[in-house]
Amino acid sequence: MATRPAFALWLRMACLLTAVAVAPHAQAFDVGQLASQETPAVRLVGHGSFTRLGFHLYDAELFSGADRVSANWSAHPLVLDLRYARSFTSHTLVQRSLIEMTKLQVATDAERQHWADELARILPDVSAGQHLTGVFRPGDGTRFFSDGKLIGRIAGDAFGRAFFAIWLDPRTSAPDLRAELISDAR
Repeated sequence: MATRPAFALWLRMACLLTAVAVAPHAQAFDVGQLASQETPAVRLVGHGSFTRLGFHLYDAELFSGADRVSANWSAHPLVLDLRYARSFTSHTLVQRSLIEMTKLQVATDAERQHWADELARILPDVSAGQHLTGVFRPGDGTRFFSDGKLIGRIAGDAFGRAFFAIWLDPRTSAPDLRAELISDAR
C-alpha cells in the first residue's frame, strides 16, 4: 500500500509537468534570438523596468547596432523589447505612444495621427507576460513582433525615429528607464 500513494503522487506530477510543457507559452520567447535574426550586428546594451504610481507596467531591453548609444542613436539598428507586467488594450498602447510623441514634438500632428492609425491596426491587446518588440532598421522602417511573431510594419525612418524617441530621446518622460536602457553603452 505504501507504493500506491507514491505512484499517485508521481502520476499527478507527471500530469502537471505535461500540462506545463504543452501550454501555449511553454516555449519561452527569446528576444536575443529575435534581435540577432532581424539585425545580426546588434547587442544588448541595457534593460530596465517602467513603473508609474507604484505599478510595475513593463520591463524593457534595448539592443543596438552601435558601440555606444548616443545622440545619433537613430542612425543604427535598434531592437526594443517590452515584456508587459499588466494587461493593456491596443487603444491604450496607441494613445500612450501618440501622447509621448506629441510631448516630444516629433513630426507634425498629421504624421503622428497617421502613425497612430497604423499602430492601431498593428498592436494587439496585451496581457501580463506578453512581449511586444519593435525592430528599427534605418532605411528599412520598423517591424513589430508579438511574442516573436511578426504582426506588422511601418515604412520610413521618420516613424522609427519618432517611436524609439519615446524611450531614447533625452527629453523622454521616463528618464530613469532611458538611463537603464543605455547604461551598458556609456
